[in-house]
Parts: sequence; C-alpha cells; structure tokens
Amino acid sequence: MYLGSVRFFKNLIFAAVCILILIPTLLAINFYRQIGQGSAVAETPPTAEVAPDDAPEHNSPQSTFEPDRQPAAEPEGEMEPAQGSESSPADDAPLSADPPSYQSLYPDFYAPQPYAATERAEKTIYLTFDDGPSDRTDEVLDVLAEKDVKATFFVTGKTDEADLARMRRIVEEGHTIGMHSYSHDYSVVYASVEGFLEEFYKNFQQIREATGTSPTVFRCPGGSINGYDGGFYQEILSEMIRRGFVPFDWNISSEDAVTTHVKPASQLAANVVRGASGKIRGFVLFHDSEMKTTTPQALGPAIDQLRSMGFEFSAITPNTLPVLYNYPN
Repeated sequence: MYLGSVRFFKNLIFAAVCILILIPTLLAINFYRQIGQGSAVAETPPTAEVAPDDAPEHNSPQSTFEPDRQPAAEPEGEMEPAQGSESSPADDAPLSADPPSYQSLYPDFYAPQPYAATERAEKTIYLTFDDGPSDRTDEVLDVLAEKDVKATFFVTGKTDEADLARMRRIVEEGHTIGMHSYSHDYSVVYASVEGFLEEFYKNFQQIREATGTSPTVFRCPGGSINGYDGGFYQEILSEMIRRGFVPFDWNISSEDAVTTHVKPASQLAANVVRGASGKIRGFVLFHDSEMKTTTPQALGPAIDQLRSMGFEFSAITPNTLPVLYNYPN
C-alpha cells in the first residue's frame, strides 16, 4: 500500500523541501526586479566634471607612504545644474535646523570671489604639482619657463625660508598656487570637518603671507573622496565651495607616487601621454617633492608630446570648471 508507506513519506518530505526552496527564490527574484526598476543614479555636485576611470593613481590609504587612495570614478561627463525646474512647497519652506557651527569658524577664510567655476576650455592640459614646495620646485619652474607653460602648484605648509621663497617664485612667474593642507597628515586633516578647515586655514594664511596672494583653488590630500573622509567628504566640499574655493581632483596621472621606487622619466612621460589620449581636457597629477627626482626630467618630453597632439596648456583659475570624483552610492 503506497499511502502511509515509507516511500510515501520520502516523496512527501522531498516535495516539502522543494516548496521551501522555491518560494524564497521567487520572492528574491521579484524583490531584486523591483530594486532594479526603482534604483536611482548617484549624483555629483553641479558644475563639476566627473573624473574618468583612468584618473586615480595614488596609493590606497593603507599604504605606509603617501597614503592616497584609488577612488571609484564614473566616465567623463558634464554635470550641469537643472534648468527651469519649479520649486515645491517643501523647497520653499524655511530650514528648521541651525547651520553647522563650523560655518562661523575663521571669518576671514573666504576666497576673494564667489564660486563661479564654469569655464571649460577644450583641448587644454592643466599640469598640477602636489606636496611642494621642495628642492624639485626650482627644477620644475625652470622647465616650465623654458617651455613657456603655466601650471598649478598645490602646496603644503612649510617653515624653511627657501620654500617660502619658492612659493613667491611660483606666483611671480605667473603660475597658480593652491592649497593642499598645512601638514598633509591624513589623520589630522580628516579628523573632522573642523580639523579640515583648520588645516586649510593655516595653509591659506601662510600662502597669503608669503606671496601676498589669497589662494582660490584647493586639492584634498588623496583626492576629494578617500579612505579617511568617507563620513563627511560632502560636508567638506560643500563648506569650502560655500566659502568660494574651488576643489580639483585629476583625470591623468604621471604615476610618480604610486610606489616608493623612483620611476624613469621616460615612463612618467609615457603615462601622461597615454592618459591624455582621447581627453577633451586633462588635469595631470605630478608630485613636487624631494624624492621625485625624475619628475622634472619627464616634464619637458611630456609637454612636447602633448603639444604634438594638439593640446594647449593653462594654469587653473577660480573660473575653471573642476574635475571631481563621482560620489559613490
């Protein structure tokens, strides 16, 4: 007799197991289908160009030297503010929360102009140098003068009079000087929004005192999104932009700081030329530090090859449309 037999109960158990597996599977498929249909694309700040996939070339924050990260980036594209949209009642409602207390810090820490970075010069290369001034600065400036190229130097805090003189030379020779934090110590710079503002205010003050020029552009150590500022990078950028300063990441790297090993100048130049291929605008990352002995040597050949590709060169200004990493989900 089949009903009530051992075979009957085996088949009954098998059918129950199949049902228990099938039901959650069908529910999961339906759930993910709904998620896929309703998911939203992460936004980047308005008036910013997104750095393409080949942009990040710093080391990760876990590295024991120059702890810069490799952020995720989206394909290059313009981010324009929405035009002609009507505000909702919620948009017109007064904000109930008080502004963050850090907005009252350093009342003289403002750019000399409001934020208006919208100019997008095509077929243009912006050479940028982080971490200086250093013993390499004069070599870099000599090459730039020889090639009649203007560049941008994102400098850190210095105490040596020779380095302060190099800051002055950067400005006197028509280059742009920008902020890169005072200490370049990630644990200090990214301790909090308040800590970030203190670091950049000290940087701002020193540049202004040394050169007589108030810097208007800045670059975050490790880029605008890194392994240290993940909880408040949007606050940092928003507050600096509110004060009129313009942030810049990069979309081409010489790779002169990827490892502690000093790379040949020919390799650095080739990295830049390869990165510029297909670009409309290129923001090139170099490092101005004592150990980067081949960086000045790579500069001349890189400039010559980029010119042969039809590029012009310019220093960053506060009106230059910045390139920034895309905000992750």
